[in-house]
Amino acid sequence: MADKISQLDKTRAVLDARAELFCPRDPNGQDVSTEPTPLVRPLPPPAAYPIDALGPILAPAARAIAEIVQVPAALAANSALATAALAAQAHANIQTLGGVRPLSLYILTVAGSGDRKSAADEVAVAPVQAHVRRMMTTYKTLLAEYERATAAKSLARSRARKDAKSPDDYETALEEITEEPKPMKPWLVCSEPTAEGLMRSLAEGQFAQGIYSDEGGQFLGGHALSEEAQLRTVAMLSRAWQGAPLDRVRATDDEHVILYGRRLSMHLLVQPDVATRLLGHPLYRSQGFLSRWLIAAPESLAGTRRHDPSQPQAQDDSRIRRYWHAIGELLARAPVEDHEVGGLNPPCIALSPEARSVLVAAYDELEEAQKVGAPLESVREWASKAAEHACRLAGVLALAADPSAIAVTPETMRDALVITEHHLGEYQRLVGIIGVSEEIARAQLLLEWIHKKALAWVTPRQVMQYGPGSIRSADAARAALRTLVSHHWCSTQDDRIYVVNVAVSSSEEKS
Repeated sequence: MADKISQLDKTRAVLDARAELFCPRDPNGQDVSTEPTPLVRPLPPPAAYPIDALGPILAPAARAIAEIVQVPAALAANSALATAALAAQAHANIQTLGGVRPLSLYILTVAGSGDRKSAADEVAVAPVQAHVRRMMTTYKTLLAEYERATAAKSLARSRARKDAKSPDDYETALEEITEEPKPMKPWLVCSEPTAEGLMRSLAEGQFAQGIYSDEGGQFLGGHALSEEAQLRTVAMLSRAWQGAPLDRVRATDDEHVILYGRRLSMHLLVQPDVATRLLGHPLYRSQGFLSRWLIAAPESLAGTRRHDPSQPQAQDDSRIRRYWHAIGELLARAPVEDHEVGGLNPPCIALSPEARSVLVAAYDELEEAQKVGAPLESVREWASKAAEHACRLAGVLALAADPSAIAVTPETMRDALVITEHHLGEYQRLVGIIGVSEEIARAQLLLEWIHKKALAWVTPRQVMQYGPGSIRSADAARAALRTLVSHHWCSTQDDRIYVVNVAVSSSEEKS
């Protein structure tokens, strides 16, 4: 027992001596603590989502989802807006200052576990699921008819060959046996496709589709964005957002596929740590992939959501029923197709002269703000696409309110610019904090764990056994600890015991 007490006293003495590294004293005996360097800048709170700017159909529905499911307004709004984009993109393009563009939107919503992402999205996409069920039923009927017709024509070709008295007679008979196109598969949404799988889906399924997932980490962490596949996947998704033809060439089977007139929208709901795979990846930003996304990370409402027995069910709320009807009407409308090369050939929604004037004024302001030293210099890649984002949003809002809309009004353009401004602010706010290196991100996770556990010292073994899941390997644990040392959050003399800077506990107490 005495040996154990002696060893404990020795350990305390060693730790006290090492703590002096962080608690030097001036000649008067006063503490002069070493100030640590922040790993990341503090994340400011998000601005309030401008939900009223979503228009007469989407705004009431998003507000109803937020109230009934008890989720942040931005989460409800993104789910409703993404669903509207999926329904609208097949039916129109939009005029922009840079030419004609699709109505497709890529949307990312960052929310933690328990923030009811799935519950909110389930309400928003309900009309899509209902439409898919109807398509499944219709497809089964059409497929049976196609297979019967194919069998009959096969028999007719056999008889024509048997009855033909000359090659010319056989050729004439074959000309009269016309081939019917195979019915399109009812593929409308998927959650985690590979680039090859998505190409096949767009070739055989609906011409306008979506990648929609309330567990977006499955896609971000899946094969499509793995190290060996991410370049071709990002390139394909970027072309799809642009509305460009999609092509695939395979030397092994001499396959060369080009798909024209396809549309793709996305909505991924992800947890904050998963969002770093997208927002923190330097390739995605440098390739311009991130600038195609409308991102939002609202503050959690966990702890404030009291049960209200008087709150109606979603299906009983008139605002949601009206939204479901509008989305269902868009989905049920037959799109304009290009019968020469296949795919869609949608009409273009024009900008009214007044709407164009509003857009030009906003564009000029955004361009001025991208100069060196100006507020948007650091997010120039997104700011340069802001006017196009606004046009796409305006087109979606216009069709959601009126499926027959042929022009964007100045009021709708102003609403779209308000929403664009919100997402520009979110991009500025989030990319700086989440868009950090993996090394810094892991060190920050470890520092937060030390805060939570109120540790005065820590060892690599402790981190590997009890620390954050992504740091439970020897290399990751030691690398994170070295980063904390280099930023003066910890100190060590033997790489075995790391003394925590007293500033960690003091900053915790202040907060």
